[in-house]
Amino acid sequence: MYWVYLVMFTFIVFVPTVVNQGYSIFSIAEMQEFAILILGSVGFVIFLIMERSLKRHIAEKSLYQKQVNRMSKDLTNSYSYIGEINRKLDILENIALGYPESSDLTTENQSAVFDSILGAVQVFGKSDEFALRFIQKPNFEVVQEIKSFPELSLNHSVVTCEENKCYTETNEFIVITSPKAVEDIFSCIVIRKKQASHSIEDREMMKTLASQALFIFMFLRQKKQIKCVI
Repeated sequence: MYWVYLVMFTFIVFVPTVVNQGYSIFSIAEMQEFAILILGSVGFVIFLIMERSLKRHIAEKSLYQKQVNRMSKDLTNSYSYIGEINRKLDILENIALGYPESSDLTTENQSAVFDSILGAVQVFGKSDEFALRFIQKPNFEVVQEIKSFPELSLNHSVVTCEENKCYTETNEFIVITSPKAVEDIFSCIVIRKKQASHSIEDREMMKTLASQALFIFMFLRQKKQIKCVI
């Protein structure tokens, strides 16, 4: 827009040279004043038109930029979602591949069978302090408990692990139980919260992990029972 000022300033400077005589009842000075006024008014109008055009271009550019940012954000979210789905599939695949072929396992090896599930609980539960419990009804007896690390101590009552109440929260713990019991045994994942706002985003995946852990536990249990009978 600066060239408008330059052009108008140039014309105004040469007004005394161009307008060198009066017209009708107007003197030379008045004619020069009118000419300067007209040139100034024309310059002002051009300036307003160009300013409005500039504002429109800026608004359009801002709109395009917002659209680009939104598309970029949507694309990033899509890649994140795809990556998360792939990670879930990898976890489920590892769990399936880690399914035991025999019940003739030592206590250490039996715990290793659940390593893929414990790793998944750590990822989706966003905590390093948790325990996987297998509870038998109706006395709520803990048949087996697998902790994220051996020295972990969880001051959590087993009675609060209710079957069919798949997801519960307290001020200190998050509890996920398997949707169904098998032979009066159900699994329970107890996670210690890192902070009060700690929560689980993918609860369905956690329920799936609890159910899968129960299936593996019951598989080992039934194999042992069959072996003892034989």
